[in-house]
Amino acid sequence: MVNFKIISYDAVTIGEEFISDDYLIKPDDVETFAYAVDDYDPWYFEEGALGGPVAHPVMLGNQAIMLRHTKYIVPAGLHAKMDFEFVEPLRLGMRVRSYGKVVDKFEKRGRHYMVTAFETRDEDSGAVLVRGQFSQMVFPESGVHK
Repeated sequence: MVNFKIISYDAVTIGEEFISDDYLIKPDDVETFAYAVDDYDPWYFEEGALGGPVAHPVMLGNQAIMLRHTKYIVPAGLHAKMDFEFVEPLRLGMRVRSYGKVVDKFEKRGRHYMVTAFETRDEDSGAVLVRGQFSQMVFPESGVHK
């Protein structure tokens, strides 16, 4: 069982690992995301150059960004930097999961940050679909930096 602590700079450790819940890519999700970002490219709804409808490459971005929520209560935060590499298309019917690891934490101008590297993989084949790294500000418990 996971003991959810409030996230803090001191609580997060370099090397700490996170695993998301699995996620089944469904046609309704692709349609909802297309509406949310106003992107109705035919690749998401018809046969295309990639062999069938695919999901928008950033559709699962939040799954990786939310990794720290699998172990911590996160009352606030700020995404400072994000790098994504889209390796393979996200296909309808895939069951995917994101795996992450804290690779750095640092202080800059009196503010604390954590850096997480991640991969999102197809659960059936293990193929890497998306990989990347993101830096997030970790707010102090008071919510106010010095």
